[in-house]
Amino acid sequence: MNLSREERHEFFKNYARDIFMTVAYNGRNYNGWQIQSEFPSVQQKLNEVLTYVFANQLVWVNGSSRTDAGVHALNLGASFKAPAQPAISDEQLFIALNKLLPYDIRITSLRTVTDNPIHARFDAKGKAYTYVINRGAVSPFNYDFCWHLNHCVNVEGMREAAKCLIGTHDYSSFVVEMKKVEDATRTIYDITIDEFGDNNQYIAISFIGNGFLYKMVRCLVGTLAGVGINKITASEVKDILLAKERNQALATAPAAGLFLMKVFYEQFDGANCEFKLTKLPFNYF
Repeated sequence: MNLSREERHEFFKNYARDIFMTVAYNGRNYNGWQIQSEFPSVQQKLNEVLTYVFANQLVWVNGSSRTDAGVHALNLGASFKAPAQPAISDEQLFIALNKLLPYDIRITSLRTVTDNPIHARFDAKGKAYTYVINRGAVSPFNYDFCWHLNHCVNVEGMREAAKCLIGTHDYSSFVVEMKKVEDATRTIYDITIDEFGDNNQYIAISFIGNGFLYKMVRCLVGTLAGVGINKITASEVKDILLAKERNQALATAPAAGLFLMKVFYEQFDGANCEFKLTKLPFNYF
């Protein structure tokens, strides 16, 4: 059923139960989070399974982020209104969903929040993303989760360049399809660049911000990687930011290396966001 936002609000207003959950998925087989008419999406699959569980009564899941095709998530927030009947406990629903969903989508937590409803999208205060670059051997176990760039060697230059990207800025130089954006001003509270693995094989770039525009993180990574391969200097990144023109930045990084790590629903300023990368995203489970 293809309903507008207003039609969905009217349709579900009599559903008595509000549920919030976190979702992890491998984005390889999906054309992003958002439901589409021609391609499989994570939202579509969740809607289908939840509708089946609730005796074919329509369920519509709202997500905290519209991740792009091929992008992964460890803790994407998702909320929905469910019918009062059949009565299914949180534990039963959690088990049923993970039994019925495909292997590449997992529910990591689920709870009823009717007394204090959470809307996954509109109540989100900030997000943490991590992007992984592999500069070692390509294997069946890292292929889908990295940008394979073995000549990305100037990590200190990348860290220096990242400093000018932190703060509140107009990020127009790092947004695809800028014509659809009224205001490209966002706040990035922190960018950290960690190295993992034997001989520091992996570079993990983590971004914490109050919101990110379409492909913004991947655009930022593409330019930081340009410093890493010594194509541009760290000082040039500031000029690219100030230009506010997408054609001044480098190419967008591939989707496979990007992970939505966490969505924050409490007010935060970046300093108290309780996120620190301790291992590679694909090693968290």
